[in-house]
Amino acid sequence: MTVKALLAEVQNAASIAIQNRHRFMVMLCCSGLEGRIFKLARKVFRSYKEVAGDRKLLVVGRNKFIEMAKEYFDGKFVHYRESPSILGETHSALLLDLTEGFHPNDLGIIVETIAEGGIIIAIGPHPERWNNLVGKWHEELISEPYTVDDITPRFYRRFIRRTLEAEGIIVFNADKRKFIKRYEYSGEEQSREEIQIPSGEKEIKRKLYKLCATQDQVRVLQLFETFFDREKERKAVVITADRGRGKTAVLGIVTPYLISRMHRVLKRPVRIMVVAPTPQAVQTYFRFLKKALVRQGMKNYKVKESNGLITVINSKFARVEYVVPRRAMIEKDYADIIIVDEAAGIDVPVLWQITEGARYIVFSTTIHGYEGAGRGFSIRFLKRLEMDEDVEIEKIHLEEPIRYGKGDPIEAWLYDVLLLDAQPAELDEDDLEAIKRGRLTFEAIDKDEMFNDEKLLREFFGIYVLAHYRNRPSDVVILADMPNHFPFRVAVNGKTVCSIHIAIEGGIGEELMKKMADGYKPRGQIIPDLVLKHYWDYDFPELMGVRIVRIATHPSVMKMGIGSFGLQRLIDWASGNELDWIGSGFGVSPELLRFWLKNDFSPIHITPQRNEVSGEHTVIVLKALKMHIQSVVEKLNSEFVKRLLEWLNDELADLEVETAIHLLHSLQKDAKVPRPDIGEVDRRRLKKYFHGISLYEYVSDVARPLVRYCYSRTDRPELNEEEERVLIAKCLQLKPWWEIESGGEVRPFKLLLKALQKVWRWYDDGDKL
Repeated sequence: MTVKALLAEVQNAASIAIQNRHRFMVMLCCSGLEGRIFKLARKVFRSYKEVAGDRKLLVVGRNKFIEMAKEYFDGKFVHYRESPSILGETHSALLLDLTEGFHPNDLGIIVETIAEGGIIIAIGPHPERWNNLVGKWHEELISEPYTVDDITPRFYRRFIRRTLEAEGIIVFNADKRKFIKRYEYSGEEQSREEIQIPSGEKEIKRKLYKLCATQDQVRVLQLFETFFDREKERKAVVITADRGRGKTAVLGIVTPYLISRMHRVLKRPVRIMVVAPTPQAVQTYFRFLKKALVRQGMKNYKVKESNGLITVINSKFARVEYVVPRRAMIEKDYADIIIVDEAAGIDVPVLWQITEGARYIVFSTTIHGYEGAGRGFSIRFLKRLEMDEDVEIEKIHLEEPIRYGKGDPIEAWLYDVLLLDAQPAELDEDDLEAIKRGRLTFEAIDKDEMFNDEKLLREFFGIYVLAHYRNRPSDVVILADMPNHFPFRVAVNGKTVCSIHIAIEGGIGEELMKKMADGYKPRGQIIPDLVLKHYWDYDFPELMGVRIVRIATHPSVMKMGIGSFGLQRLIDWASGNELDWIGSGFGVSPELLRFWLKNDFSPIHITPQRNEVSGEHTVIVLKALKMHIQSVVEKLNSEFVKRLLEWLNDELADLEVETAIHLLHSLQKDAKVPRPDIGEVDRRRLKKYFHGISLYEYVSDVARPLVRYCYSRTDRPELNEEEERVLIAKCLQLKPWWEIESGGEVRPFKLLLKALQKVWRWYDDGDKL
C-alpha cells in the first residue's frame, strides 16, 4: 500500500514540476545495494513516465551501482570520475548513486544537467547513516598521517538535514516502505518570458536569433548589434549569469556574426582566441558555434579535437581556437577578438595581462554555481577595467535558466547544500564606524557550531564567494570534515568581516619522511613536503606549523587593516599553541605579495612555471614562531633569492617586474652568490659606457653578474623605483628594450645607465674597503 502511495506521490510531484517547468527528486533510502532497490527505482521511473511521457535516463554512479543498474534500466551510464565530461549537457531524468556519499563538485555538475519536468531518483543510505558516512573520495583529501578514521562528516550531516527541510524532494525508506518526507512545493507558478525576436533591419541574421532559448539570450544578441560601433579605442562586453543561464551558448551563437563583420573589413581569416580555465568549460560554446556557422552560411569548416574535446574550428573565414590562460598571455597580440569564458576562474593579474591592449574583448562569467566564480571578478577586475578611459564597456546579466524555470526548488536545494549562493553579512554605518575605531574581535570557530549555525556559516563562506576567483564545493568539505583544518574569523558587532581557514601541517615521522625523500607526495603537508624536496631539510618536516589555506576580507571593507589584524592575532594563537612556523601559498600578484611582506612573512619558493589553468605562479611564504626557527627561515629565504636570480632570465622572464622587485627585496641575509672579479679591461669598458661613448649591449656580460651580485646582498645601493624596474627587466630578465616600461619621461636606456652607475659605485667602494 505504501509503495502505491509513493508512486501516486511521484505522479503528483511530476504534474506540479511539469506545470511549473521545475524538477523534483525522489531519494530512496536503503541499507545496501540489492536488486529490490533497483526494482523500486524502476517502478518510480515508470510511474513518472506515465505523466511525463518517455524520457531518456542518465545514470551516474560507481562501478557496482552501474553494473546493477544496467539490468533494470536503459540510458546513458556515466561513472562519477567522468562527471566533468557531461558538463553543459542536458538530460531529462537521472538515476544517481549516493550509497557511498558523493563528491560535492560532481553533484553540482550532474544535477545541473537535468531539464525542466525532470526527475532525479537518488539511491542512498538512511538519514541517520549520513551522520557517520565517510565517502571514498574523503581519502583523497585527508592529510597524512591522519586517516579516514579521523574524519568527522559534518558536511554530510548538514547535507541530509537541509535535504529533509527542502522543497521539491520526496524521501522514502525503501526497507520499511514508509515516507520519511513527503513532496512539498509552495512556490508560485512563474511563466517563461516569451521570446520575441526583434523585427526590422538587423545586423545579426534572424536565423541566429532563432537559436536563442530565452529572451535573455536574445538581449545579448541585440547588445552585439552595436559591438563594432565604438566611441573609444577599445570595446568590451561583460556577460554575467548564474549557472545554466546559457551565457556560454550565446557566445557561440553570436561568434559567426563577429567573424562576418570583421572578415569584410580585414579581407583575411579572422583570429578569435577563446580563453577559459579548462577546455571542458567551452565545449558548449563550440557546439553552438558549429550550429551558428551553418546558419551564417559558413558551412565548410574543419574541427580539431584533443582528447575528445573540440579545441579549434578552422575555415576560410576564421580560426577560432581554445587557448589555456598561460598560452593566451603569450599569444594575445595575434588575436582580433579575445573571448574569455568563466573569466572569474582566472587569476586577476593573468586576466589583465591577457586582455591588456586588446581592441575587442568579450568576458563571460558565472556569478554562482559549480564554476565557483563569485563576484570577485566584478570587484577585483572589472572595477580596474572601468577606470581605463580607453575602454568602452557594456554589461548584461542573464537571469532566466535555460533548462528549467525560475524558482526551481532543486536549484535552490543544490545551491543551499553546496553553499554556492552564500553571501557575506550586510554591514551598516555602525559597523563601519566600529571598524574605524578598531573594535574588532578575533576568534576560533567551533566547527560543529559553525555547521549548525546557517547565519555564521553563510557569512563565513560568503566572503570567499565574493573575494576569491576560484571556489569549489569541496573547499567546504575540507574545512568541515578534515581533522587538521580549522576556521577563524574577525568580527565586528557579531558580523564576520574576515574569514580565515588554516591547516595544521608537520609532525611527520621518519618512515613517511623517507618515502617523501624518494619522491612520494603525501596528501596535505604542502609546506613540509616542499621544504624537504626543494631544500633537502630533513628536520623541518618534524616541526609543527600552520598553513593559511585562505584569508579573505569582506569586499566592502578591504584596505582597512582587517586582514593584517586577523593575521597578527592568528600568529599570536599559533605561538600560544607552541607551533613552530606559520606560512601560506598563493597565486602571486604584487598586491598579495605586499600584504604578506608587510606582515613579515618571507618568500621561500616560487613555481618557475605558470599554472596551465590559472596562468599564475605560486609563491610560498613562511614566518618563524620561535627564535631558533628564525635562522631556518632566513636560510631558506636566502637560498630562494639565489635561485630566483637565475630563474628570472629563464622561466621567470615573464614575471611581473613589480613582483620580482618585492621578492628580491625580501632577502634577509646575504645569499651565496660569488662576488664577480672585474678586471682592468672590463673596468675600462664600463667606464666608456658610463661616459656615454659605448652602449649597454657591449657591457651586458659584465653588468649582469654585477647586478645578480648586487641583489644577493642585503646592503644594496639605493635606487629609485623607475631605475630598479629597468635594471631588473633588462639585466636579470633580459627583456628587449621595447618591452621595458620606464614609467616616466626618461628613456629606459638612460635610466639603466644611472642605475648601473649606482651599482658600480657600490661595488667599487666595496673593493676599496
